[in-house]
Amino acid sequence: MNIHLLMIVGTISTLIAALPAVAQTSATSPSAAPSSSPSAPAASAVAAPATAPPVVYKEGVIKVGNEMKETLGQMIDVDKGDNGCYLTLKNEKGGEFIEVGKIEICSQKPAVKGKKVVLAFSFESIQAASCYGDPKCKKTETVPLVVGVKIVE
Repeated sequence: MNIHLLMIVGTISTLIAALPAVAQTSATSPSAAPSSSPSAPAASAVAAPATAPPVVYKEGVIKVGNEMKETLGQMIDVDKGDNGCYLTLKNEKGGEFIEVGKIEICSQKPAVKGKKVVLAFSFESIQAASCYGDPKCKKTETVPLVVGVKIVE
């Protein structure tokens, strides 16, 4: 696989994950807020993203908030769970890791199981693990979530 292609895919994944944060930031810019309103700075602070967008740390690894996430691996298993789609991958060194993705990834076509993939992450709000899948539970938590899976091989 061409290393330049992998770098481009990683950069695109990071940009895709950063778009919601960029949109929020530009929507709350000081020039957009009326200067006569005393509550304008407070509104800007509330609308600003809680964490920085994902940053490429090195090839195949990004930093999402305070967590380092691998973005490249061989998809071993895809399992639908209470909080999303559980993805089991194997990295280049043979180590396994599990990530949680959007539920739609479990039924993605073409199927990603057995393929070499690149993951795209974003901070997303999901039902809290303490809810144990109870649809009546309204607790949420914000986590780095896999929002896209692209087959590279």
